Amino acid sequence: MLAHKATASPCSFARPASCLHVAPCQQRAMTHSCAHVAQSHAAASQPDIRQLARMAQIGISDDEIKDFLPKIGSILTWFDQLQTVDVGDAPPAIHASQLGVQLRADDAVADAHRDTLLAMAPALENSYVRVPKTVIGADAEGAVAAASVAASVLASSEVAAAPASAPSASPPAAPAAVPTAPGPSGQPVPAADFDALLNLDLRVGRITHCEKHPEADSLYVEKIDIGEAEPRTIVSGLVKFVSVEEMQGRLVVIVANLKPRNMRGVKSAGMVLCASDADHTRVIPITPPAGVEVGERVWFGDKKEQPTPSPPNAVEKKKMWEAAAGGLRTDAAGGAAWHGSPMMCSVGQVQAGSAYSDCKIT
Repeated sequence: MLAHKATASPCSFARPASCLHVAPCQQRAMTHSCAHVAQSHAAASQPDIRQLARMAQIGISDDEIKDFLPKIGSILTWFDQLQTVDVGDAPPAIHASQLGVQLRADDAVADAHRDTLLAMAPALENSYVRVPKTVIGADAEGAVAAASVAASVLASSEVAAAPASAPSASPPAAPAAVPTAPGPSGQPVPAADFDALLNLDLRVGRITHCEKHPEADSLYVEKIDIGEAEPRTIVSGLVKFVSVEEMQGRLVVIVANLKPRNMRGVKSAGMVLCASDADHTRVIPITPPAGVEVGERVWFGDKKEQPTPSPPNAVEKKKMWEAAAGGLRTDAAGGAAWHGSPMMCSVGQVQAGSAYSDCKIT
């Protein structure tokens, strides 16, 4: 891209000076840089590549140094030749003003932290700050040390700059207590969880048909009557625990306002609540007492009056089931409960059976 003088040189440039697309200020800077490099090259023809790599924060091996050493000589020779190029009369190819670009005025502004930064400079001299992706292997130790020095100096400067009358920092505040509310039986329970529970639609249903899922050996596909125009289709993973015969005609409690989910090609519109032991080796659907009306909404403790259930989208978005489910367990007699308050219907408490005392309900 450059045209050199008539004197012969190992590095020749074929194009004339008019092809040089640099501004005069760039030309002067380039010439100055080339002169500096050439002077350095004359003073030391064999640069210390390991030192250069250390300054650039680059890891380099002995084999890489051996491979690169001949090449750097050629680079410095190129700078020697570049120094001899006369670019003083080469006009710039284009100027920003010709493109209508308004250059900003570089007005000097005093930095408020200038004195602090200058005071820190001696302590930080030769302490390199590495960007993360260049910190590899042993280099990481140096980065940690440099960061430690910088942090300690900065902390010292901040302490020194702080007014003498500044009050000491207050101890961290204790975590805020979780708001509670009177639960179904009057006991304090997490308010948000209780609100979520009241927004769930837990209804009595009767399984009118049950069969194995055609695409999944561990799943049942059930038709459950909850008093609607058509039975609900619900998929449950109960094949290992309850026979088809035991499922047929069984009274159950379902969560009726969950968002429908596709279960291996079958859309499941709810969930059958079951009690499970800690090892999940025994699982049984919880069962309302005989004589209960299908479609009845269950309640807890003495809270028979409940708000209108939330729609499925709101239940999913606000994670109401996840919030309420943590309190569902069986009591010592195997009765279904929420934080100790019994799950009730019009004819009594919903049961899992005495063999399922103190079990999780999901």
